Parts: sequence; C-alpha cells; structure tokens
Amino acid sequence: MKSKLTIFSITAILFLFLGYSCSSDDYLSDREIQQMIDNSLNGQWKVVFITVKASDWEWVSNPAKNYKGYYAATADLPELTENIFDEGLVAAYYLPDNFNKSSLPYVQTFDYEFEEGGITYDGTYTEHISCDYTLDNPSFVTFIIEASNRERFDESLEDRDFQIVLIW
Repeated sequence: MKSKLTIFSITAILFLFLGYSCSSDDYLSDREIQQMIDNSLNGQWKVVFITVKASDWEWVSNPAKNYKGYYAATADLPELTENIFDEGLVAAYYLPDNFNKSSLPYVQTFDYEFEEGGITYDGTYTEHISCDYTLDNPSFVTFIIEASNRERFDESLEDRDFQIVLIW
C-alpha cells in the first residue's frame, strides 16, 4: 500500500511540474516586456543618428588576396562603453528616407545598364550594408557597403543616414 501511495505521489508531482512548465503563462507579451524595460531602474537606452556623406566612403581592397573590395566609412561612437559592449545591446538601422527604417544588414538588388566602347552591359547586383562596432577610446562604428560583384561604383555613392540604438 505504501509503495502505491509513493508511486501515486511521484506521478502527481511529475504531472503538476510538467503542467506548470508548459503553461502559456510563462510567456511575456510585448507590452509586458516594454513595461519591464520602461520601469527598470537600471535599464537605459540612447539613440544616436549618424550621417555618412558620399565623400566619406573609402574604397578598401586587397589585391594580394584577389579581393576586389568594398566601401567603408567610420564614425565616432563614444556612447559605446565597455559595459554596453559586454552586457548591453547595440542595434543599427539604415534610414533610406524619412519614412522607412531597416535593420542592418540591409540588402537591396539593383539593375544596371551602361555602354562602353560601343558595347552595352546590363545585369544586376546586390548591395549589402552592414556595420562593425569597435570598443576603443573613443569607440567607433564602421559602416560597410559591398556590392555582390565587389566592383567600385563611385558615381553612385550617396549620403547615407543611420540610427544606432544602445540599450544597457
């Protein structure tokens, strides 16, 4: 009788544990998460806007490794501290206009056509925009634009607006 009671007790506890661990109450809604962030005494955030001028993009290549290259532009980001770098969150966005925001990496495909020496060239290429963060004094962010064909497109460079969000 005692062994049946023990097996029943263990089974009941197991079902209670499994039932509790699988309940839908374990998930927080987006609103609850936002409230936790807003109400947190330690939670802080900062938004930094950066404009990279067309003239600031530099061509980076490595012919020794048969790598054609990419464009890079660096901007100071002194708000990026060791604490944020190690334990926080840094998110970057590309702002193509006043009404759109896309998280990095940003990928867009373009068609092209040009004529050279009486020959018409046409095709497509994909542009990838990404960034790297470097912890330093001051810290900085490097934005990168790379075409899928890794060719230069100096005449198409333009000012680009970015938004960096730091959360700690």
